[in-house]
Amino acid sequence: MTCHPSPEMLFGYGADRLPASQAWSVEAHVGGCGECRRFVGSVPEVSGRLEAIWEATVEQIDAPRPRLVERGLQAAGLPEHVARLLGATPSLTVPWLLAVVAVLGFGLAMAWSSAAAPPAAARAGLFPFLLLAPLVPVAGVAVAFGPVVDPAYEVAVASPFHGFRLLLIRTVAVVATSMTLALGMALLLPNAGLLTAAWILPGLALASTALAASTFMSSQLAGAGSGVVWLVGVAAAEAGPETLVAFGWTGQLVFTVALAAAMVVLALRRESFEISRRRRA
Repeated sequence: MTCHPSPEMLFGYGADRLPASQAWSVEAHVGGCGECRRFVGSVPEVSGRLEAIWEATVEQIDAPRPRLVERGLQAAGLPEHVARLLGATPSLTVPWLLAVVAVLGFGLAMAWSSAAAPPAAARAGLFPFLLLAPLVPVAGVAVAFGPVVDPAYEVAVASPFHGFRLLLIRTVAVVATSMTLALGMALLLPNAGLLTAAWILPGLALASTALAASTFMSSQLAGAGSGVVWLVGVAAAEAGPETLVAFGWTGQLVFTVALAAAMVVLALRRESFEISRRRRA
């Protein structure tokens, strides 16, 4: 086409109403004619399509790539919006999980270093791992949600999720992941017997206590407080002649009561999460 198409043809091309043979001819001309391109671009149908294409392109370019955890959660069948909120949990990131493995690996190494010692010393060698393992889920809960630690906090606050449900979902995911890692490493403890699982109930009790305390204060302060109480309590229990007292039957009973009490507090104080969200929204 050596001359300019008529305005009717350009308008028809822009509105996608020309037969294929004419559309190809006009398209070949428009590709080399700035004046006709500007005319076609002024057609409302064209400008609307171009704007939609541009917005879709920008969305694809700017949208963050799903993290490994998020992709795994979607593969497991979780809805995309739930996987997105869970995948942004700081204590479900790969660096955090590697740090958990490193901390528990230290306790495991200490246990193996005393494995060949006399029975009493070998039993005492399990103490570092048993002391650290319950702190792992507590630390995970402490940084699972909050304006200071959560990069997606504003998105989470604006989400249609019930605040308690969102925090509970994240807590369950964090506790399940961290305790699964810890249990896998606990199975490698030498000559542990029943002590292999003696840290599980304290870990659940501490995590639940931290979650319940977060209805009164920030989750970071609640987690730190629970950790300090654990360390002081275990140190006091180990001050006597017996070793690993906190992980015996009496200790398990105490942590069972603490776990039940924390569940009651959570049930009674669940609406405090909604009040906190409304104040920050």
